[in-house]
Amino acid sequence: MSMSWLFGKGNAPRAPVLVALLVLLNALALRVIDPPSLVRLRDFAFDAYQRVKPREVKDELPVHIIDIDEAALAEYGQWPWPRTVVGDLVEKLTDAGVAVIAFDVVFSEPDRSSLRVLARSLPEEMRDTDMRRMMEALPDNDEVLGEALAKAPVVTGFAFDSKGKTGAPRRLWGVAHNSGETDAKAVPRLISKFIPQQTGAVRSIDVLEQSARGNGGVTTGVESSVVRHVPMLFRLAGQRDEDLYPALSIESVRVAQEGPPSTYIVHWAGSQGMFSFGAETGIGWIKVGALDVHTDNEGRVVLYDSGHRDERFISAKDVMMGKVPADKLAGNIVFIGTSAVGLKDLRNTPTEDNVPGVEIHAQLVEQMLSATYLERPDYAGGTELIYLAAIGLAFVLLLPRLSASAMALVAVGFIGVGVAVPFIAFAQARLLFDPIYPPATLAAIYISGSALAFMRAERDRKEIRGAFNLYLSPAQVEAVVRNPDLLALGGEQREITVMFTDVRGFTRISEQFDPHGLTRFMNRFLTPMTDLILGANGTIDKYMGDAIMAFWNAPLPVENHAVHACRAALDMQAKLVELNREWEAEATAQGNGHIPVNIGVGLNTGLATVGNFGSAQRLTYSCLGDEVNLASRLEGQCKTYGVGIIIGHNTCLQVPEFATIELDLVMVKGKTEPERIFALVGDATMAKTLEFEALVDRQSQFLVLYRTGSFAEALEAIDACVAAAAAAGWQQTYYEAMRERVDGLIDESPVDWTGVYVAKEK
Repeated sequence: MSMSWLFGKGNAPRAPVLVALLVLLNALALRVIDPPSLVRLRDFAFDAYQRVKPREVKDELPVHIIDIDEAALAEYGQWPWPRTVVGDLVEKLTDAGVAVIAFDVVFSEPDRSSLRVLARSLPEEMRDTDMRRMMEALPDNDEVLGEALAKAPVVTGFAFDSKGKTGAPRRLWGVAHNSGETDAKAVPRLISKFIPQQTGAVRSIDVLEQSARGNGGVTTGVESSVVRHVPMLFRLAGQRDEDLYPALSIESVRVAQEGPPSTYIVHWAGSQGMFSFGAETGIGWIKVGALDVHTDNEGRVVLYDSGHRDERFISAKDVMMGKVPADKLAGNIVFIGTSAVGLKDLRNTPTEDNVPGVEIHAQLVEQMLSATYLERPDYAGGTELIYLAAIGLAFVLLLPRLSASAMALVAVGFIGVGVAVPFIAFAQARLLFDPIYPPATLAAIYISGSALAFMRAERDRKEIRGAFNLYLSPAQVEAVVRNPDLLALGGEQREITVMFTDVRGFTRISEQFDPHGLTRFMNRFLTPMTDLILGANGTIDKYMGDAIMAFWNAPLPVENHAVHACRAALDMQAKLVELNREWEAEATAQGNGHIPVNIGVGLNTGLATVGNFGSAQRLTYSCLGDEVNLASRLEGQCKTYGVGIIIGHNTCLQVPEFATIELDLVMVKGKTEPERIFALVGDATMAKTLEFEALVDRQSQFLVLYRTGSFAEALEAIDACVAAAAAAGWQQTYYEAMRERVDGLIDESPVDWTGVYVAKEK
């Protein structure tokens, strides 16, 4: 597969679209399956909503908790209390006029503190005694409590437990369904499909269960460690599916209502006006008396948590001691339960941890009485799926067509809408829509597309590196990669410093090598020279056989480019000394003669045009202009003047700290004006020596005599210059060449001498 197919061309690369579309399709498929992990993710989001905006309890609702708290336990002893004490508590509440007393307690065993029970455990010698007969004649504690329950509107509790063996709880209600004759046969199937089945139960003993007006399940946490949904109806293994069992909360509401028949009416979606697109989507609500209890499709009420509220709780001790005003209890549904830590009836809710389990039942009744429900409607899943498909497809289509910044704004906008709208629906209408999966999918589409765009950018960077790593230094290449706008490849005029180098006597040198040997020699020469140029932030223009063309300050700006170029030239000459030692040692070892390798370097600074030049078939990044040509001519004059490096006047002005010596005024080929040329002798350290300053002074005197036509005096001055050059360490053949030229001028005695030398060679 080619990279062009993967990334495409123009503004519509294929890969981001294909990958983003694949992400979308997989996300839609996963949402249709809706595994438990996604359900838990939604639950966590809805928990966060409730922590941000818990249910408000504006008015005092007629629901309280009679708390078997630490104070009550300290007063009446550890739990379980004797049933006579519990009976006294029930009588106190009945006298206060409560509407319902619901026990979040299961009295599954007889009271062991009853005197009848104790009589059976007396020693053998006391069995036939008046004491035992008196103990057996006294009322049984469970019977005493049963009598108290019979006089009160009590709802006893039972629990579901897989190990429970006490049999099915007593049923005090009927269950009807909103199905006509046509749908009646479907009810058992719907019940088995949507209402959770329990495998065992633990119920209160017969004497208490038979005395109560209602019987409800205290089980709340049937799904996880956090109580979020509480089933209102259960079915029990071994019983008919139609024999449903209510939760303690909804059973308390049933008993509290006087007048309506004691029947639960289950409204199934798809029956008698409940629109569900023809699908069996479960339960819509449960009608109990005059109240409609809104549930999810499994008959569960979503706990809309208000958080723990101290005002719900009344200590059982205060009730027993008559400290609670009657008007605080009259007409109330009260739950008897415990907040004592030692009794371990603690649960986790969406807003808090370690909440007394009895408070969950109380909150559910508050929701029923105030008709305050959180609902995830039947159409929620379909709506989310359609939204995800539509917006996701828009993302896929927009991704390759918008810039990165524009797409980021679109992504933030749509993801923000996907988070904000569900919260608004929760806060304003108490509807639950998924705020995580659709936005997370959109984020995944954006990230996947961005990742492909990043890969494409990396490909472009590699292309940039490939195009310039043979011409620019590594630091310059990285600068271009980080900011391609630094390149001005369309052509521009700027000041640059140009270098030309050439090997002296290359023809003679090449004759001693075969083709393979010549290739090795050139590589050993060009590689270190190239490294020095690139290391000085230069740009390699081209190799021309044994020659190198390079320039500075393009395509990237290089501060003090003339300084960098001069330093590179000096380093190249120094490196060549090392290479000559290596080549000489190798030639001696092989019994061959060594031909020293020398190079001439020409440097010039000035305005030039830089950019891509060439044809439609081939382009090269190069520079053009008179100043470029002058640099080439200066390199050619190195042989004429017998020096290693010649720089133009413009370059000399920009490197005042370097050791430079003016050589001559030259009219080079192709120029109509003479150029003042200089030899680059050394660095700033050499320039500061007294010996070099003396050399510069001697050279200046020589040039004055030479240019004014005082050739005899100039010839004599050369000897002093040679001595000064030797003292300064400048071992060049320049003065030999000038001696020969001055001798010729003495012989010619030109009458039109202007002090300008007209170059005879390029």
